[in-house]
Amino acid sequence: MRLDFEFGEVLAFVTVAQTLNFRAAADRLHLSQPALSRRVEKLEAALDMRLLERTTRKVELTEAGRQFLNHAVVILEELELARASMVARASRAKQLVTVACVPSVANHVLPDILRLYAQTHPGVRIRIIDESAGKVLDAVMEGEADIGISFLGAQNAEVDFIPIRSEPYVLAVRRDHPLATAPAAPWTSLETERLIAVSLNSGNRILIENVLAGLPRRPTIHYETNHVAGALGLVSAGLGVAVLPALALANNAYPGLVGIPMRDPELSRTLGLVTRAGTRLSQPASALHDLILHKIGE
Repeated sequence: MRLDFEFGEVLAFVTVAQTLNFRAAADRLHLSQPALSRRVEKLEAALDMRLLERTTRKVELTEAGRQFLNHAVVILEELELARASMVARASRAKQLVTVACVPSVANHVLPDILRLYAQTHPGVRIRIIDESAGKVLDAVMEGEADIGISFLGAQNAEVDFIPIRSEPYVLAVRRDHPLATAPAAPWTSLETERLIAVSLNSGNRILIENVLAGLPRRPTIHYETNHVAGALGLVSAGLGVAVLPALALANNAYPGLVGIPMRDPELSRTLGLVTRAGTRLSQPASALHDLILHKIGE
């Protein structure tokens, strides 16, 4: 169903009906009197009925005008409620920031950053998506996350990638392991070890596989987990060793384990802040973005 009148025409009529004075109504709506009169006349023409009786001395509502006024007031009130609801919804949305990040960052870096952020933005709600590097990138590109922290995306034209830290890979072993006191672990030393690896869906696994493929004798992967935390649990249980990013052992999260730098070749990943290209962050998201950039980059 198509309505043949506009919001401005209804508002003009209601304002005149409430003031019974065209000059006062025009001043309230910041219109000229002729413009106000045209709006009311267009509404009357669309309804095919006279709503106001106008003389040089006074303005009165017709019977039809009184009936229509009751409906028009309700219409304007409902529209104002709808507007206020949408404004409130937009405001709430701006107070939610979604961060997608790889699990090692979510476990060992992000908590301290969010503690600092809460001091200056106590009313902002934070949603964390701790997933693999590929899923972090997808979350940013699809608009599910405002900010991503990952090591994938530097070559992707759909996102802006700001490098913030180069992180080496280490060999995670128990403190009673023969290699625990070694200054470094060559990749060839893995040939005699029971290797624990993360899933092929992990960005870490992709980087590690590139090195393993070039070894004279490829180590056997005895255990595979979906996440770094699972691999560390198996290492802690003495079931083998795992090549993992150094951040996985940060903050003494696994005191029974040590991380030995990998050598021949060295392997590292570049963590970066990822945002969707061309997207302007809200003020709360922008503030968190800058804080992450400062703290992780230290």
